[in-house]
Formats: sequence, structure tokens, C-alpha cells
Amino acid sequence: MLRFAEEIVLLALNDETGRISRNVPEQSLEAAIAGALLMELDFMNRIDSDPESITLVKSDPTGDPLLDETISILGSVGDKTPITKALAKLMLRADEFEGRLLAALVHKGILQEKDKSFLWIKGERTYPAIDGREESEVRTRIRMIILTDTIPDPRDVVIVALMESCRLHRNVFIHEELASCRKRIAEIGKMDFIAQGIQQVMEFKEKQPIEEIAHA
Repeated sequence: MLRFAEEIVLLALNDETGRISRNVPEQSLEAAIAGALLMELDFMNRIDSDPESITLVKSDPTGDPLLDETISILGSVGDKTPITKALAKLMLRADEFEGRLLAALVHKGILQEKDKSFLWIKGERTYPAIDGREESEVRTRIRMIILTDTIPDPRDVVIVALMESCRLHRNVFIHEELASCRKRIAEIGKMDFIAQGIQQVMEFKEKQPIEEIAHA
């Protein structure tokens, strides 16, 4: 099973270019990655969440370096942290985390890494999917939940909430579908406290830098 953060990175990738889609604002993806890591810990009962805060319940190693690092970051600011501050702390590292998530997807045989360097000119790496099966599975799950009356299970609530937080609707639904499904997406997205925190931190960052939110 893929981690939430891996699923959201897969959804954010452009199938043709192997790069993050232009439809996805950079800070929105950073917030979604931060939220995904917290949500994973929530499912593992390592943290508790309420509408305002994250409480660190267990700090022993999970066996997953990225999640262990997330726990360490949470622990550095105390056992109980405002959700927006926890998210902002993780967002400061989100660019690095994104690279590690892409590397993990390459290691799992889901993406391939291509170097666009030309002669002595250093280029960028792209990450096209090998067969697209995993990404298709995530998209299919989301579409089934949103376009039908299917009751989402807790993990599906999370991935829909993350999709909502980083504006990935256009990567999953065609334009004609969006008008009819936006309300349901928003309703499901509100079912998770951490997802609500993502919305808050995105509102806060319009008035102050993420660095200030992280160190408030």
C-alpha cells in the first residue's frame, strides 16, 4: 500500500512530462505533503488530532525514515502543537520531502527517473510513470467516491481531502464534471481535522510567511 504522500505526488505529476502539473500551486502541494505525513501518523495512532491541535502520542521509530523525521519535527516543538504550526514546520521541508517521495516511487518501480541534461548543461530530472497502474487506481477510487453515492472509507476521505487542498480536481475530473461534484468534494474534505488545518494554513499564508507561522 502506498503512503498518502506518495499517492498525492502521483496525482500531481503530469503524465506526459513527468513533472509536477502546472495546475498545482507549489505551496498547495507543500501543504498537501505535510498534511499527508500527519495523516499517515494519525492512522498509525502515533498522533491524535482535534480541530485545533496535534498531540504526539508515540515517538518510538515507525521503521519509515520520512515518518520518523516527521515525528522528530513534531517532538521538537512539544507534545501538543497547533495544527497550522505543525503543518508549517513540515512545509519548510516539503521540497526535500517531495524529492524523497519521488525517489521512493522510483525504488518501488512505479516511476522511472530521467535526466534531461544535454552535453555539459545540467538539466532537470523528470519522473514519468512506468505503466500508470497505481496512479490510475488512485484516480478511479476518487472518481467512484465523488461521482456515486459510495460511502468513503477513512483512507479515501484522506486522499479526497488532500486532492481538495492542493487543487488537483482538474487532474482527476474533466471540466464538465467539476460543476456537479465540487460540493461533494468539499463536504468530504471537511471530514478530516488535518485537512481543515491545511485550509487554514493556506489562508494564513496569504497574510504572513510560512516561516512566521512555523515559528509562532
